[in-house]
Amino acid sequence: MPHDAQPEQETAGRGIYDCDGAHRSPVAADYERLFQTGMIVLDTNVLLNLYRSNERTRRDTLAVLNKLRDRLWVPHQVLTEFWRNRESKSVRHHHSAKAKETSTALDRARRSAQDAVERWVKDVRLKEGEEVTQQIEDRLKVLGEALDGLRQTIEGQARRDALAGTAETHTDPVLIELEPLLHGRVGEPLSSTDHDKAVQEAQERAADEIPPGYEDFKNKPPEQAAGDYLLWVQLLREAKDRECDVLLVTGDVKKDWWHTRDGDIPARPRSELVVELREHAGVRLHMLTPAELLTRAEELLEGLQVDEDSVSDLEQLRGADRIEDAVEAGWTAESLRVFIAELGRRYPPQAKVIVAAAANGGFVDRATVYDLAGYPGDRKLVGFTRPVSTVSRELEDAGELSGEEPFLLHTIYGSVEEPSWATGFRIPDETVPLLREIFEGGPLWPNPPKQGAEPDDDDLKPPEKGGGQ
Repeated sequence: MPHDAQPEQETAGRGIYDCDGAHRSPVAADYERLFQTGMIVLDTNVLLNLYRSNERTRRDTLAVLNKLRDRLWVPHQVLTEFWRNRESKSVRHHHSAKAKETSTALDRARRSAQDAVERWVKDVRLKEGEEVTQQIEDRLKVLGEALDGLRQTIEGQARRDALAGTAETHTDPVLIELEPLLHGRVGEPLSSTDHDKAVQEAQERAADEIPPGYEDFKNKPPEQAAGDYLLWVQLLREAKDRECDVLLVTGDVKKDWWHTRDGDIPARPRSELVVELREHAGVRLHMLTPAELLTRAEELLEGLQVDEDSVSDLEQLRGADRIEDAVEAGWTAESLRVFIAELGRRYPPQAKVIVAAAANGGFVDRATVYDLAGYPGDRKLVGFTRPVSTVSRELEDAGELSGEEPFLLHTIYGSVEEPSWATGFRIPDETVPLLREIFEGGPLWPNPPKQGAEPDDDDLKPPEKGGGQ
């Protein structure tokens, strides 16, 4: 019997793997069993990558999913996120958007080269009409023609890779494939009560960096940031009902899902997740990326051939997601000016709390919020951050925000007396110096209007640049 097919031996008492932090590396027999009797859970990025992939990779991915269709299950949260993100430029228009980004970079390179050469010509005081200046002009022309040709090649490939018919759902080739594949394999949504409870639990867990999903609370509003935990709650329930091991397929490689790869040791699910699923449902958790799923499926499923380039393409998509996360656009002084001005015009308490938090190093406590807002002592703070989400979304729609800015006001839960109550609010660390630069010395800093008083419109505007900062 091959080494990786040896069954686990039943022994009395504890063994070396009987520890919450221990993780037994899965072998081929584990994946073979999962493909035959397990529950294979698809994350949102698996479905969205069908739009981002080229035709070959899309075909291979769908072939694998069809082979495993009887084992597939999709949490309802995945469906929610799929429809919310499907029409974004980074998904349905992935190829044209990437081609445009590259063309813009090539234009910048051309301008940079021209500027550098022009500065050199001035610095060494070359005269127009000299032989060397004519050579420079000729070579710059050749460079421009080469960049133009390169851009045409990239844009042509983007047109070939782009999916036709995605504007309408009934002609979308991805939806045409997914509808029969996932019919009857999508979970039920949480009730409104359970949903609200899970969002609050996600926030409380994020404060203690309990996986999954705590990384998203650093740059997303609570409802969106809780998405990974909502998926996890639905997965826990389904696994308990089915009583079978789980294979989660996800392109999300953040550290709130995985232990980081280390040298030749492959990534593995966070041990906290393995323990939580075992304690809740009595089953074992396995995880693969989409590229790894294609590799394992070709090894173990008969009649299936996967192109090596499809595996590479999915690995690159995963890498691209990491890069996009790393260079995610953040707040600027100008975007904060615009945001606080609009928030203050419509929701003065939230604007005052954000600026007060900046004055206090990033955090404002519960008592200060009541004082700043002029709230009576018996008023609850439920929904206090909702206006921040509203204004963010509206300014994004108006083109004033990119939509990539970290969420600006996070609730901190967990007083001793009332664990579900907000103990205060925190703003992202990187916004503290920007807000200080904008508002210090102005009417919002550091002394807000007296308790209960309605602020004047002028009080909510940032100070003029160069004045009182």
